[in-house]
Amino acid sequence: MKAVIFAKQSERLPGKHMMDICGQPMIKRIYDTLLRTGFFDDVLIYSKYADLKISGCKIERDGTQGTLIDSLLSAISAFDEFLAVGGDLPLLDGKTISIIVRNYHNDPVVSVDSDGTVEPLLAIYNDSIYDDLLSYSRSSKKIYEFVGKRFRRIVLDSELSSKLFNVNTMEDLKMARKLAGCREV
Repeated sequence: MKAVIFAKQSERLPGKHMMDICGQPMIKRIYDTLLRTGFFDDVLIYSKYADLKISGCKIERDGTQGTLIDSLLSAISAFDEFLAVGGDLPLLDGKTISIIVRNYHNDPVVSVDSDGTVEPLLAIYNDSIYDDLLSYSRSSKKIYEFVGKRFRRIVLDSELSSKLFNVNTMEDLKMARKLAGCREV
């Protein structure tokens, strides 16, 4: 199975994937965490950034122009089966990844935090849901509803839920640095 990190330009925090978390770009930190688990045949970044280059990271271009659903459909076509990971989850750790991977038995699974929120970018997708997702994409609905109904839910306890912290603002970035134990510069 592959691990695929999704990255597109953020409107709220431009360039966030390359922002420093404890001495390395956020997305590189996620990439390295996935590699260290040993669960994946391949780890790659699936990016809409035209010029993204990160030393030591495999990057494939996401040529879609639309929503996350479009990117997921494209990735399913390209990779068949993969763990989808958000490129803005810098606190993600091996224990959390292990719980998701070990609960995968050929049926798509999605992580759910302790508050009940599904995280479509910490989920395992496969080609068995392609047609349903394509049909669903023709409506105005969001990916959260689809994965919440169609995927088996893996509910994380509050400790592991904290690993799903997304960075979307400068305040989030500061908090992620603090939670990651980064030294102040």
